[in-house]
Amino acid sequence: MKNFFTGFKEDFEIIRQGLKLVKIYLGKNYFSLNLIVKILRAVTPYITIYCTGLVITALTEKHGFEQILKYVLIATITTLVIDVIIRTINRKALIMLNSCWEKHSALLSRKALELDYAKAESSSVQELRGKIEENANNGNGLTWVAECVAEMISCVFSIIVAIVMISGMVFSKSPAKLTGFMAFVDSPLLGMSLVIFSAVMIALSVKYHSLSEKKQFNIFNRVVKFNPILEYYNQKYLNENESGKDVRIFNEKGLINEEITEKIYNPTAKMRKDTFRVWATIGQVSTISTNLLGGLVYIFVGLKALAGAFGAGKVVEYYGAITKLITACTDIAGNAGYLHANNAQLKQEIEYLNLVSDMENGTKTVDGIDPANSVFEFHNVSFAYPETEPMILKNFSMKIKSGERLAVVGMNGSGKSTMIKLLCRLYDPTEGRITLNGIDIREFDYAEYLNLFAIVFQDFKLLAFPVGENVACSDEYDEERVWQCLEMAGVKDRVEEFPKKLKQSIYKLYEKDGIDLSGGEEQKIAIARALYKDAPFVILDEPTAALDPIAESEIYSRFNEIAGGKTAVYISHRLSSCRFCSRIVVFDNGKVIQEGTHEELLENTNGKYSELWNAQAQYYAENTEKDGE
Repeated sequence: MKNFFTGFKEDFEIIRQGLKLVKIYLGKNYFSLNLIVKILRAVTPYITIYCTGLVITALTEKHGFEQILKYVLIATITTLVIDVIIRTINRKALIMLNSCWEKHSALLSRKALELDYAKAESSSVQELRGKIEENANNGNGLTWVAECVAEMISCVFSIIVAIVMISGMVFSKSPAKLTGFMAFVDSPLLGMSLVIFSAVMIALSVKYHSLSEKKQFNIFNRVVKFNPILEYYNQKYLNENESGKDVRIFNEKGLINEEITEKIYNPTAKMRKDTFRVWATIGQVSTISTNLLGGLVYIFVGLKALAGAFGAGKVVEYYGAITKLITACTDIAGNAGYLHANNAQLKQEIEYLNLVSDMENGTKTVDGIDPANSVFEFHNVSFAYPETEPMILKNFSMKIKSGERLAVVGMNGSGKSTMIKLLCRLYDPTEGRITLNGIDIREFDYAEYLNLFAIVFQDFKLLAFPVGENVACSDEYDEERVWQCLEMAGVKDRVEEFPKKLKQSIYKLYEKDGIDLSGGEEQKIAIARALYKDAPFVILDEPTAALDPIAESEIYSRFNEIAGGKTAVYISHRLSSCRFCSRIVVFDNGKVIQEGTHEELLENTNGKYSELWNAQAQYYAENTEKDGE
C-alpha cells in the first residue's frame, strides 16, 4: 500500500510539473480552452438524450405539436450553439498547438546553451535530449498530459450529470399495486442489486481497460524507438546523392535491406502482434463486461417501465445516461493508464530541464589582467572526457606567455585540441589545475574569462545568416569594421561579389538566394569572425585540416601577420605550416615531449619532431615527383 501511495504521489507531481510546461509550450490558456471543449463535448449528448426523452414522453402522452416542437428546438439550438463555441475555441487551440513544436525545440536548445559545454556534450545528456525529441515527434509527452488530464476532468463532469439524471430511476415505484415478479421488479431490492452489480462490472471494466491501454501504450513506445533507425536509412542515407554513389558502387542494397528487415520490420511486426494480442485478450474483458452491463441495464429499465414506474421517454433517458456513465468511467481508466505510462517520458523532459551546470563559476574579474603581460600555465593536468575511461592528457604541464607565437603539433589524437578546450574552460581538468598569472582559472567569472579568447576550431560552424551577422555574431554591427576583418582574412573581394554584400545569407537553408561557399571561403570568414571579436588571445585549432598543406600554410602566415601583438596559438599536425612560430611544442600521447624553434627541433635527429618532419617532407616530395611525371 505504501508503494502504491508513493507511486501515486510521484505520478501526481510529474503531471503537475507537466501541466506547468504545457503553459510554456502551448500557451497559458491552451489547457483551459481544451478543457472547456472536452466538457462541452461530454455534456452535449445528455442534452440530446434528455430532450429525446421529453419528445417521446410528449408523443406517448399525446401532447400538442407546439410542446414537441419546443423540445426539438431546445435540443437543436442548444447543440448548435455549443458546436459553434467548440469550433471557435478549437480553432484558437489548434493555432497554439501548431506553434508548440517550434517552442519546444527552442526551449530545449536554450537549455542546452545554458549548460556548461561538458555537460551539454556528454553522451548521457545527448541521449536524454534525443529521447525527448523523438517522443515529441510522435505526439507523446506534454501533449498527452494536456489531453488526458482534460479528458479525465470532462469524464468527471459526465459522470456527475449521468448520476443526476438517473438518480430517480433506482428508487422509482409504480403507482399501481403489483404482485409476483413485477412486485420484485418494482421493489428497491432489485434497484440496489443492480447498483452493486453495476459497480462491480464498471470496476472490472475500468481495471482491464486501463491495463489494456497501458500495455498497448508501452508497446507503442517500444515501436517508436525504431523510428530513428528508419529515419536514418530513409532520409539521411538512402535519399542523399552522396550516399547513392556508395550504395551503387559497393552494392550495399542487400546489406541495407537485411538490416532494415532484421532491425526494424521483424521486431516491429512482432510488437504489432503483441498489441493485437493485448487488445484481443485483456482489452476484450473490458468490452464484454461493458456490453453485459449495458444489456442488464436495458432489461432493468425496460422492466421498470413495464411495471409502470416511468414512461417510455424515461427509458430512453435513463438508458442513454447509464451508457454514458459506463463510457466515462472506462475513459477515466484508459486516460489514467495513458498518463501513468506517459509519465516515464515526461519525467525525461523534466529531468532535462532541471539539469544544472557542474562547472564552477568564479567571481574574480579579468579587468585587472594585462594581456601584454600574462602567463597561462598547466600544472600537472590530467583529463579524460566525461563518461570515458582513457586519459587524453596525463600529468601535463606547459606555459603560454603573452605575445608569443606558439605552435602545437603532433599526430591526431595526441591531445592538442583537448588542451585548447581546457584552456578556454569548455572542460575542467580531471586532475591538476590551470592558472592565469598564478590564479586558478576556475576563480574567474566564466563569461568574462571566455571573452579573453577568439578561437577558430577544427570543426567550426557558420550560421545560415547574412555574412555581416556571421562575422559580428550580432544583428547589429560596425560595417566598416566587418569589411576590415574580411579584408584581413583575405575574403573581402569575394564578399563584394555577393549581390547583397554583407546582407547576403550563407547557405540556402533559410534563403533561396543564399550563397554556398567553398571550404577555404568558410574558413576565412571564420577567421574574420575571430578577428572581429578582438580578443587578446587568438587560437587556430586546425580549422584548415581539409586544405592542402600549401593553402594551410598561406592561411596561417596571413593570420600571423594580422594577429599583431596578440598571443597566438596554432594547432596543426602538419609541421610545415608552423615553421614561423617562435616556439613549437610537440605532443605525443597526451604529453609534451619536445619544444623549441623549428631549427632547434630538427637538430635532434632522433626526436619525434624530426621524425614527423622527414616523414611529411618525404610524402610531399614523392607527390611532387609524381605530379611532375
